[in-house]
Amino acid sequence: MTEPSMIEFDKNLLLPQFYMSAEPLEGAEMSASLAELSTPEGAESFLRVFADVLQAPDLQAAVTYFCSWYSGVVIASMYFPAAAGLRPEFSAANLSVQLFRLENGHSLNFVIGSRLAQTAPPDEAERDEWMREGLAKFYGQTCRPLFENFAARSGLAIGMIWAQLPGRADYFAQMWRSHPQFGPMLAPHRDRLEKIYEQMKTLEPDLFGRKKNPFDLRFRYTPHLTHPTEQIQLRPSCCLYHMLPGAEYCYNCPKISEQDRAERRERVRAQ
Repeated sequence: MTEPSMIEFDKNLLLPQFYMSAEPLEGAEMSASLAELSTPEGAESFLRVFADVLQAPDLQAAVTYFCSWYSGVVIASMYFPAAAGLRPEFSAANLSVQLFRLENGHSLNFVIGSRLAQTAPPDEAERDEWMREGLAKFYGQTCRPLFENFAARSGLAIGMIWAQLPGRADYFAQMWRSHPQFGPMLAPHRDRLEKIYEQMKTLEPDLFGRKKNPFDLRFRYTPHLTHPTEQIQLRPSCCLYHMLPGAEYCYNCPKISEQDRAERRERVRAQ
């Protein structure tokens, strides 16, 4: 493979969908590197503060909500190599997270330290291998230790942690395929985005520490809550939203029955 060169990428490439910035934002309740969160002490400290912000009864909802925001980094790991021809350093040492306590909720922001990135090889076959290599490194060396540590600290099943990510990755795929605004913007890169998405779903399960690749799944759908002619995707796993004060199970939660969903649709549409 051709030896890749290195450049510093433009911070404007950090799209809002990534929940990322090139510099820390002001006003964070707490900040930690992903390397720190991959240690027992670091995870315990961060998840306890996050659980307090969420008013959650334990650490498990803090883990699922972290993963919801972290899915932005997952999308960035696909976008940069496929659409920008760059592979930033998405290592645990180069990524940190900021937690914000808001008046009506919370937010997370992921900060990338060094913006140095490898440039894609000019040869298309070499680029395919380069993209796959980057995904394998991201999931095996950054995500897996982080998630396994979260599972150990919270008691949440590791499979449930991984399952927070595939729905958001698939939503990004729908954006480049059909979104009225982002579809045209991403159209020149659609073939490579499709390729890297397929690569992600065919990575070896051992990289994730699982018997099956967590992205290799068939999504299920259910009628839309308010639009009878539309379908929405069921979540691959519960996000534990119902554990928060005053909350109930999400309409598209896999834990509730189709009868429960039908009754909820009737109530909403009758209003």
